[in-house]
Amino acid sequence: MRIGTNAQGFDTTEAIELFVQDEVNLAFDRFRDQIISVDVFMKDINGPKGGVDKQVLIRARLRNRQRIALETTHENLYAGIKRSINKCKRAIRRSLRKSRRIDRLSLRDAMRDNHVTV
Repeated sequence: MRIGTNAQGFDTTEAIELFVQDEVNLAFDRFRDQIISVDVFMKDINGPKGGVDKQVLIRARLRNRQRIALETTHENLYAGIKRSINKCKRAIRRSLRKSRRIDRLSLRDAMRDNHVTV
């Protein structure tokens, strides 16, 4: 799983990059073999003015060719990153469950069409 970070409107620090790496690895560890890449885009909408203006977009590319993208806005960058990662984790879990369910149904249909009994 490749993890990329990109910031717009501010410079990323080593602490931010390390935080993103640690949180992504921790949250997506059980899905590691199903995820090709995770990109985290961070943006300070209003610049140094302050307020609820830290935008975090997480884009995950799964092995089943599906892409998941979620965006969060928060006043605290670290909280925004955590919230986005948690939302993305839930979306990935739902997507993989749905994919497995469809695969099982397709296998049953194929076995029924070929009159194979197990």
